[in-house]
Amino acid sequence: MLTVCIPVYNKDVTTLATTLLKQIDASNENVNVVLIDDKSSSSIVQTNSNISNDIHFIPLDKNVGRSKIRNEFLEHTDSKYLLFLDCDSKIINDDFIESYLNYLNQYEPKVLVGASVYGQNKPSIQYRLRWKYGRIKESKTYSERVSDSNFSFKTNNFIISRACFAENLFNETISGYGHEDTLFGYDLRKKGIQIDHIDNPVLNDILDTNREFILKTEEGLHNLLKVLQLTNHDESLVSNIKLLVYYNRYRSSGMFKLFFAIAKKPIRYLLAKGCASLFLLDVYKLGYLIRIDSRKNS
Repeated sequence: MLTVCIPVYNKDVTTLATTLLKQIDASNENVNVVLIDDKSSSSIVQTNSNISNDIHFIPLDKNVGRSKIRNEFLEHTDSKYLLFLDCDSKIINDDFIESYLNYLNQYEPKVLVGASVYGQNKPSIQYRLRWKYGRIKESKTYSERVSDSNFSFKTNNFIISRACFAENLFNETISGYGHEDTLFGYDLRKKGIQIDHIDNPVLNDILDTNREFILKTEEGLHNLLKVLQLTNHDESLVSNIKLLVYYNRYRSSGMFKLFFAIAKKPIRYLLAKGCASLFLLDVYKLGYLIRIDSRKNS
């Protein structure tokens, strides 16, 4: 009925996988776990391939990226539903699998989001930026997700029916880090596919350092620009992402471009050193997006 699909890249998923297997055993339902490794280091591949004989482990011979690896699961599964989890997730609900199975049996959704949260305890300063961004910008409660029709779709911890997924694959032109989920969620909404929600989050258990998060943010902004172009600057997309609203407002502003040319390095330095100001991060993202757009068009 259900396959848990975990794309893996350089993460030991022993704890995540064994926790899932225990809950699956207790459920007495037909649930499988499939890991597809996106060309991790040899030590990680060896560790994850030996977790359990009950896990189907598939190592890829080259790195294919976040979109294509998710599409790969269609070829290696045959379940009615696919549950996608990021490899840095931690299961925090003892009835995580049971809650999903009960919902699927009762409602048979096309897409079901369980979402993710970040820990409440403040980490050391070198991880502070990612933690604060995740806590404030990404961690939405169940009631917030249900009430906000413009909720941004995330690929960590969601279920999709096999039939729906076969007709709505991830766009493989979006490579690297970030916003493959933005385009995927946009495509679902444009086709009128209902996205249901359930109060069944996982914990984002592994944080990036400030510098790692800035680099990933920059990479993601290149993808966001590509998403904007692929959707022909669709207003329903732009209005759903505050950064794009401000991008449209300031993209032609010579004053803002001059300001960012002066402020870019100081802002980036402060963020990397642990100044976890989301306002500064938003300014940096806006300036960086406008800069790479200007360079692309020049």
